[in-house]
Amino acid sequence: MFVKKDLRKIPEILADATSRASRVPLAPPKNDCNNDDAETKTNAKNDESNTIITELSFARRAPEFLPSKTVSLLLQPHFLPALRNLLRLSLYDCGLETLAGIESGGQIHDIGGTDSENDNTNKNEPIFPNLQQLDIGRNPQITNASLPSTFSAQFPSLLEVWCDDCSFGPQIPEELLNIHTLHVVRMTKNKLRNSLNTDIGIKYWLDLRVLALDGNQLTEIGEGIGLLEHLEVLHLRQNELREIPEKVPSGRNGRLRMVSLSSNRLEKFPVGLTEVNKIGFGESAVSLREVYLNGNKIQKL
Repeated sequence: MFVKKDLRKIPEILADATSRASRVPLAPPKNDCNNDDAETKTNAKNDESNTIITELSFARRAPEFLPSKTVSLLLQPHFLPALRNLLRLSLYDCGLETLAGIESGGQIHDIGGTDSENDNTNKNEPIFPNLQQLDIGRNPQITNASLPSTFSAQFPSLLEVWCDDCSFGPQIPEELLNIHTLHVVRMTKNKLRNSLNTDIGIKYWLDLRVLALDGNQLTEIGEGIGLLEHLEVLHLRQNELREIPEKVPSGRNGRLRMVSLSSNRLEKFPVGLTEVNKIGFGESAVSLREVYLNGNKIQKL
């Protein structure tokens, strides 16, 4: 499907989204068989112009984020109503260096009302209360230091975070680990090294469905992954794993349907792969269907 790119500049797009968010919706057109086609088309156009915008993609707009290489362009006080309605936001390949400023959500005031009223209304309120998907992929200058300490508090509803081709590492930043609502984490081709955080599955990301950490330099993973009861897809290709814990995956991973461990340094067949379906979840249980182990040093199964 061909999607027409919005040629407007980011401030103009945000101004439009803010206008729609702030406007009182028009009453729906009456179902009158006497209305002519012209009137029907006018009503449809008016409805479209009043639709609340819940998805914004600013992918590959790096020049518009210069010279600051920050998200300050988005965080203008008058754009706040639009940001609060967003379900999906893409900042893919925008040349970003930092996400600093997002943590000041409680300090951004709505237009209208007195400063005192706004202080009482917006104190500690997140900027993105409804956002479910955030894509910050292919911003190679984004590192652990790029995330403010209260980053997680600005995304209370976030389900998916896409961070492919960034420079997070050597460990996953706590600011991401502390987003406890996540179902999908994609962090392929970053700079993760050595041991993966062992609290994943024990303290962090307990509702994870998809974990994709391909193309890093991980040498170990923890047994907590074997406790993720909702996990469906596990991607750990192109790392430096020499072995997989016996309890990864485990019978607790009853919904796991794909495991990809290609291009590591494994010498033994992961024992846990035989355990996945021993503990089911009734009708919701899904058999492990795909396992990829090519590019390792496994001699026998």
